[in-house]
Amino acid sequence: MSQTHTIVVRFPAGIVPRYSAATEFQGGQVVAVDFDGNRLHVCQQLEEALEACLELIDTISPLEGDVVRKTRAALELARSAPAKARGDSS
Repeated sequence: MSQTHTIVVRFPAGIVPRYSAATEFQGGQVVAVDFDGNRLHVCQQLEEALEACLELIDTISPLEGDVVRKTRAALELARSAPAKARGDSS
């Protein structure tokens, strides 16, 4: 079974690594590179936005209707995705 891992590497100023489709790393092939380098910050912003949505639902909709339950469940699932992607067990 194939496994995919995310590795974040910070290079010193002036070091510009080179990648290609043939690049290998510890016996595996590099299949994606994030050149922007802000993936973790975007993930944090997403978690904060989802938390704010959950708090807003609790504030404006104290009654548990079907739409509120489904919306809350979808937001909870989305909120857990970044932690799952990081491999967090919590």
